[in-house]
Amino acid sequence: MGTAVVLVIVVVCVILAVKSIIKGKKSGSGCHGDCTRCGGCH
Repeated sequence: MGTAVVLVIVVVCVILAVKSIIKGKKSGSGCHGDCTRCGGCH
């Protein structure tokens, strides 16, 4: 039973992380290695 609870928690965390990544990509956040866009590299 405890293993199932931990599994559910891990799955929820993975889903939230994936949603956050997708949302970030759609909004264009981050520089994606292009320092002219974000200025965060230097």
